[in-house]
Amino acid sequence: MTAWFKAKLAARQPVVVMNPDHPSASLVEFVARLGVDAVMIDTEQGSPDVESVEEMARAARAAGICALVRIFSPETWIIERYMLRGVHGIVVPRLDSADAARRVVEDVRYCFPSNADEKVVVVQIETANALAELDRFLAIEGIDCLFIGPVDLAKSLGHRGDFRNPEVMAILERTVERIAHTGKPAGIMVKEEDVGHWRSKGATFLYNHLNDYASIGARHFNALLGDGDVQPTISRPLP
Repeated sequence: MTAWFKAKLAARQPVVVMNPDHPSASLVEFVARLGVDAVMIDTEQGSPDVESVEEMARAARAAGICALVRIFSPETWIIERYMLRGVHGIVVPRLDSADAARRVVEDVRYCFPSNADEKVVVVQIETANALAELDRFLAIEGIDCLFIGPVDLAKSLGHRGDFRNPEVMAILERTVERIAHTGKPAGIMVKEEDVGHWRSKGATFLYNHLNDYASIGARHFNALLGDGDVQPTISRPLP
C-alpha cells in the first residue's frame, strides 16, 4: 500500500501529512476523506498509546491512506514495538547524528528483512549537530525524507524555540533548499499563511495538524455568520 506514497515522495510531488491530534481511529477515517496522503500518529508529543497506534493504523489502511507513527525516542526496542503495529512507516525525532539515523534504517530492516524497502523512513533534523551533519544524513540509503523540526531546531540554535526569528528562518530556508537540491524530499511543518512559501523553497512533505484545519474552518464559518449578524453577539464565558 505504501508504493504510491513512496513514489510521490521520490518524485518530489507534494504529500500532505496530517497529525490527527487525538488518539481516535474514527478520526483517522474522517481525516482520510479530507484528501490527505498520510496521517502521522504522534507518540512523541501526543497521547496515543500502543493499542491506539494499532487501531489508528488499521483505520488508515482501511481508508487507503498511509499511516506513519512518530515515536518518542529512537531506541531499537521502541522502533520494533511501533513498527510491528501495522503502520506503513516511521518518523524518528531526537537524532543528533547521522550514525544514529543509519541505525534507524538498520533497525527497520531488522524488523522487516524481506520487505523493508516497502516501509517509509522519515528522520527529523532538529538539532544544531544534526544540521552540521546534514550532508552525512543525505548520503544514507534507505531514508525517504528529511523532516525539519523548526521549533526544536530553533531551541537548539539558542532561540528558545522561536522559529520565526529571522536568523532561524534563514537557516530553515537554506536547509530546505539544500535538501531539495540533492533530490531528497524535504519536510517541514506548514501553516495556512506559509504553505506557499515553503513550497517555493522546495518542501514537499507538508506536515500539519487537524486542530489547525478545524481552526481554519471555524474561522471561515464564523466569518460567514458575521455577514448576517444584526444583533450584538453574546459570548459564552471562558472555562
